[in-house]
Amino acid sequence: MRKQSDSIINELNLESERKKVKSNKNKKRKNAYKGSENDRSLLKNILLTLGCYTGCFIFMEMVLHILCSIPVTFAGTVGRILMSMVPGFLITILSGLTNNKRLNKWICFGILEAFSILYLVTYFTDNSFTVFMNLKTLLSGAEDVMTDFSDRLFVLATQGFPCILFFHVPAILHVIFAGRVIDYNKKKLKPQLISLASGVVVYFVVMLMYSLIPSTKEVYTTTYEYDGAIRNLGFLAGLDLDTRYSIFGNPYDDMVVLNNDAPKVDYGMYEDDVLVADAGDEGAQAHMSAGVEDVLGEGGNSQEDGGVDETQNGTSDEEEPEIEEPKEVVYGYNVMAIDYDSLIDKEKDSTAKNALSFINSLVPGHKNQYTGLFEGKNLILITAEAFSKEVIDEERTPTLYRLANKGIVFEDYYQPAWGGSTSTGEFSVLMGTIPVDGVSSIKKTIGHNLYFTIENRLNDMNYFTRGYHNNTYSYYGRDKTHTNFGYEKWIGYGNGMEEGVKKVWPESDLEMMEFTVPQYIDQQPFSIYYMTVSGHCLYNWGGNKMSAKNKEAVQDMDASATIKAYHAANLELEYAMEYLVNSLEEAGIADDTVIVLTADHYPYGLSESTTWGNDKDYLAELYGYKANTNPTRDHSALIIWSGCLEDMEPIVISEPTYSLDIQPTLLNLFGVKYDSRLMIGRDVFSDLEPLVIWNDYDWMTDRGYYEAGSGKFTPFDEEDEVDKDYITEIKNIVKGKMTVSKAALRCDFYEKVLEGWSLRPTQQEDTKEGTGAQEEVDTQERVDVQEEADVQEEVDE
Repeated sequence: MRKQSDSIINELNLESERKKVKSNKNKKRKNAYKGSENDRSLLKNILLTLGCYTGCFIFMEMVLHILCSIPVTFAGTVGRILMSMVPGFLITILSGLTNNKRLNKWICFGILEAFSILYLVTYFTDNSFTVFMNLKTLLSGAEDVMTDFSDRLFVLATQGFPCILFFHVPAILHVIFAGRVIDYNKKKLKPQLISLASGVVVYFVVMLMYSLIPSTKEVYTTTYEYDGAIRNLGFLAGLDLDTRYSIFGNPYDDMVVLNNDAPKVDYGMYEDDVLVADAGDEGAQAHMSAGVEDVLGEGGNSQEDGGVDETQNGTSDEEEPEIEEPKEVVYGYNVMAIDYDSLIDKEKDSTAKNALSFINSLVPGHKNQYTGLFEGKNLILITAEAFSKEVIDEERTPTLYRLANKGIVFEDYYQPAWGGSTSTGEFSVLMGTIPVDGVSSIKKTIGHNLYFTIENRLNDMNYFTRGYHNNTYSYYGRDKTHTNFGYEKWIGYGNGMEEGVKKVWPESDLEMMEFTVPQYIDQQPFSIYYMTVSGHCLYNWGGNKMSAKNKEAVQDMDASATIKAYHAANLELEYAMEYLVNSLEEAGIADDTVIVLTADHYPYGLSESTTWGNDKDYLAELYGYKANTNPTRDHSALIIWSGCLEDMEPIVISEPTYSLDIQPTLLNLFGVKYDSRLMIGRDVFSDLEPLVIWNDYDWMTDRGYYEAGSGKFTPFDEEDEVDKDYITEIKNIVKGKMTVSKAALRCDFYEKVLEGWSLRPTQQEDTKEGTGAQEEVDTQERVDVQEEADVQEEVDE
């Protein structure tokens, strides 16, 4: 009985154990199912969060794309979508960062709102200037813009409200729906790491795609430029590249292709301005300025004009002179004896080293019959606000018409927009290099060696120097930059100009001229600079005092009120130039004075724009066509005039030229020693090939126009079969000149090149200790023009 009872008990215990095991298995199954369900829920939440935030960025990218009329490309569209996933993954991670759901939600909102503002600002810069500006450029000019254009901010906040609303749609939807749709609970480490890894993978896929696809490769790598990057790759890709290159530098800056096939020239054959003749080579020696007298149509004695002295050749009045064949003038190079090989060997900065290597591979330009044409003359250099070729009219602006057609005539001149506004255009005129850092470029010259600007060279030759501006004297930091450019004093509104110019908007160019000309007209030789403002937008009768002042003079024009107001504003420049020329002629120094005038940028205030209050494209009305490319938008006018040129046939330059050609051309015309290899532009009278460069790597030669974004070259002559080698060669030159421009701003490049030179012409001689130049320069530069002429005469003899 007992055994039977034990057996029953054992069976009951076993049954109980079986039930426990079964129960545990069931619990495990339930827990496993529950865990799986939780994992699926978590995955669903992560994907939903990623999808929502990625969609927000895709939306903002497409709104920017549409509002800025950016052409649609397959690679650009795919890239924008994929790149939008990168911040999508970032915000997804942050949505589960802490235990505080509210904090997580507002962190995500803050990031989304910050990007909404960035997209909005990016749109408005393009809407205002038809160019995208990076954050560095915007922050650099922010204080000045807030001060002088605060009224435009109100316009943007009112007329631009629909655009503001568009870019804030994602942020608004986030506030309304985010907490209901997205789970902001803290996420476990594993899914967060997976999200991070996924974002990194997508980012590198986009990088790889952009760097391999032919249509985007160059924009993403070797020809990166912020505006071009946004138009071709999208805002997020442009922001990424700009941030990376600002912090770590652009690795593609080192990829400068040298012109190793260039012929090697023995510059030592040239002693300053004269070709040294080999023994027995009769007549090979010729004075570099022999052609100047021919240009001006004047005679000269034999020792001054390269002719033959009859007495030295054994002839007399009683003897019939022998008839000699005219001797060909052989001009030297515009070079300085700089040992680039030594500089390259010791240079450690990669940008400077590449710039030096590129320069060393170039062939310099020759001097020519116009070298020294303006030697010793006064110079008045003018950057005219929003000036354009269309302003010049024989009846309406007779003085500007006279200056543009009675001196050196430029038939195909351009002033690139440079990715900025007045500051970048002014920089290109005064500095002669590409403003690769936008508005901040001009401020970066403070403290740099700017030896090769014509302003500094004339200042070094004891010219009386002044710079004038009829608006705020410190705007864009001009009170610091322009004295470094070579002007002893910089005077604007706030440090002297207010004594002669009324405070209105915009201020009068005529009043500035009337106030300042008496300050220097008796101080010869002088080098004067003007930055005008009368031509500034907006162009209307109510807010623009210069337009209102000259309204009656344009009422007979067949044009819209906006175009009439633009011409009326620029009439103030005409009246200023009339006063200036009359003053020079009355003082009897018009023949001894050179006037150079060009624009800072195209009149962007006429573009269809919310910023400028234009509901149509008035720029197209001014031009007579829609300006949808760099050349059609940036064509402009350059005036180089002197009274001494008026009685001769105009000197016509039909090849493409641009603002960077001004500096080397003036250096050559004033007979100032410089190294043409260091210049970005060219002396337009030299034998160097014409080349116009835009900061987005577009370029133009006398054979055609190349668009870097599309890689398309359009020849001017349809029958001109331009081969790929030619295009590649010019692209390499453009890349090299960009590198030199970067070096000029980022590492005080000219100080490195000229280290040890005695730069002042008042010294007994220019010397260079150690590497970098010859130990003794053959001909010293004198302050006094006559002393300099005597030195040249000794060289000739």
